[in-house]
Amino acid sequence: MEKVLFTDVGEGLHEAEILQWFVDVGDTVERDEALVELQTDKVAIEVTAPKKGIIMQRIGDIGQRIIVGDTLVEVDTGEASSTVVEESQQVAAPEQAIESVATTEKKATLDEKGPKRIKAAPSVRKLARELGIDIQTVQASAAHGRITKEDIRNATSGSSAEVSQADPTKEAAKVSVHRVAPIMGEKRREKISGVRKQMYQNIAYSLANIPHTTAMYDMQVDELNRVRKDLKAFTEQPLTYLPFFIKIITYVLQENPIFNASIDEEKEEIIYHENVNIGIAMATKQGLVVPVIHNVETLSLEEIAAQLQDLTERGRNNKLSLHELKGATFTISSTGMRGGVYATPVMTAPQVAILGLHAMVEKPVILPDRTIGIGTVMGSSLSFDHRIIDGEAVGYFMEAFKNYVENPKRLLLKA
Repeated sequence: MEKVLFTDVGEGLHEAEILQWFVDVGDTVERDEALVELQTDKVAIEVTAPKKGIIMQRIGDIGQRIIVGDTLVEVDTGEASSTVVEESQQVAAPEQAIESVATTEKKATLDEKGPKRIKAAPSVRKLARELGIDIQTVQASAAHGRITKEDIRNATSGSSAEVSQADPTKEAAKVSVHRVAPIMGEKRREKISGVRKQMYQNIAYSLANIPHTTAMYDMQVDELNRVRKDLKAFTEQPLTYLPFFIKIITYVLQENPIFNASIDEEKEEIIYHENVNIGIAMATKQGLVVPVIHNVETLSLEEIAAQLQDLTERGRNNKLSLHELKGATFTISSTGMRGGVYATPVMTAPQVAILGLHAMVEKPVILPDRTIGIGTVMGSSLSFDHRIIDGEAVGYFMEAFKNYVENPKRLLLKA
């Protein structure tokens, strides 16, 4: 009997949602045949059969959340019982190895002999330390014995004032959710699931945990448009504005490395990244996805345009791989011509900044000869983590970005 587990796919992806089952109990499956499709907070992945056999047990319903180490399927292969790590030969950490191979009886014995295995995110463990709570004593309320921040707060003295101070936003939100009045005349309801559910959860986490501050700048793009039109004659790639902005941001990030960083919440450390990996926020029918162009500092403008077109097409068709959705060190959100003039983009942890690029509109401007005329102006919005980035650093960043945009020929000096 082979057990197929949901294993660690990296990038801190410890949970997934069951999207659909491809098999049922009693089905005969071939090696590498798809068993189930899971949705992480970045990408949909398929778990395949390790060997030919018969499905003896299928664990979990569509829409159910699972965590790393959970058994998904038991397959009778006609061989001795073992546990299979899906599509991976990674060596499990000691506690994962114990969890994956032990029978129910062995697990009970282990629990009696030593501390129980705690299933909790780093942010939850940090909150427990801050409140002086022994996490070993906390009663879990989430699926599969996972401890949440709410469980930690419930383990305090019970003072409503103390809970409110710990996270007043969450407490207020909880009250409003429970007091929603019945809605009359509903047309339909739609389950929040898949990519949209991950967006729903990630944005809520980001706004609740990261102090967002946003700087907004105007910049003229007439000269950039002229350069873009001239270069279009020398390439077969669709040369939109976005490849230019990606290339410019790469230089600005190298000049201002604090923005090409991330935060290790557990260790309270800033991690400065050597490579520039730009995430591009993209709206799809499934929800918001953020494909990543890796090592942009090594790419030409034409190569950036080619990769951007490829990622856009496959992103709209839900064909992106996990690698193409992870590792971003900075994100750009382009709202396009139908977007507003300004916005407040929401960061993705552990990144420390995100740049919003907005609609280009004609406005009165000061022309190079100091006369008043009509120019094309684009609004931009930089949201940043004010815990580690101050206003002076933002000023240098945005002025550098504006200077490159309004004087795009400076890129020739960097090529």
